[in-house]
Amino acid sequence: MTFEPARMALACRACGYARMLPEPSADARAQALREQDYLDALRRLAAREPSLEARIVDCSSCGAQTRFEGHVVGEACAFCAASLLVEQSHVERLIRVQAVLPFALDKAAAQRVFAQWVGSRWFAPRALKDTVRQADGVKGVYLPWWTYDANTLSSYRGERGLRRQVRENRPNASAQAGVATTRTVTDWSAAAGAVSVAFDDILIVGSPSIPSHLARVLDRWDLKQLRPPSDEMLAGFTVEVYRSGLEECFGDARQRMEGAIDSAIRRDIGGDTQRIHAKQTVVEDIRFKHLLLPVWIGAYRFGGKPYQIVVNGQSGEVEGDRPWSKWKLALAIVAALLLVLVMTQFR
Repeated sequence: MTFEPARMALACRACGYARMLPEPSADARAQALREQDYLDALRRLAAREPSLEARIVDCSSCGAQTRFEGHVVGEACAFCAASLLVEQSHVERLIRVQAVLPFALDKAAAQRVFAQWVGSRWFAPRALKDTVRQADGVKGVYLPWWTYDANTLSSYRGERGLRRQVRENRPNASAQAGVATTRTVTDWSAAAGAVSVAFDDILIVGSPSIPSHLARVLDRWDLKQLRPPSDEMLAGFTVEVYRSGLEECFGDARQRMEGAIDSAIRRDIGGDTQRIHAKQTVVEDIRFKHLLLPVWIGAYRFGGKPYQIVVNGQSGEVEGDRPWSKWKLALAIVAALLLVLVMTQFR
């Protein structure tokens, strides 16, 4: 039986029987959304307290790591379609996943999005559509994510700039009569102070398996739909474990905070323009959640090269790599040159 997103049920592909998954209790949902203490988690990890153990298989082709449940003995890599065997696995200690965002798109819907995206690529080779139709299609993967909350207090030194217009008389070419002109000057004054900025649910993916140029469609999620994790909800999907851990990903989240902190400082300085010379930030009350978020991945080969398409399993947004037809590109260039030539002739 596998999880069927449209009905939130476990369904048997052989006989069609389906068992609806019960709604989680209010307490269970609150526990899934509970933010954990970041520093306490780091201490527990350092002390090697019990955590979830899983068998991890490294893909020898692309390096992605896949978690194998007890009943899984072999699978195709969701990221490059290479074959994976359970004999390649090793044991790794993990922070427990506390919430799962269920798939909203089932495989058929994701496959349609995949095919529509390929069909809309005009410069793709014609044979690509046949390749995609013959491929196994898309594969559902739960990717690991971290969310971070924090409160920051930043002290700063800088300058406030006030712009004003200055009227001047400049000599003209004959050096006889002056020409009135205006220019903008900025008067700078020292500024100092402190600003506080609170951050909520900064999302950082815990896996590098999705290339950054394809991750654009994974920026927006409705986290209000998170549910407590269950084996039933993961049934039929690949679960990838995190390779970028809690502390490492907080470094990425910390970098994302800088832009919002700088904006708050500039608003606090005021004026028409601002300069920030120095700042010092204290980050407090750091909290986190470890989540699994749904992604459909299409991996196929064309001309001996692997290509990947990513579909947001909740919103249906799609991004992907594809081959380019040299003939179509050449025809487009020739057509553009002819159009320029025709337009030039009629001038």
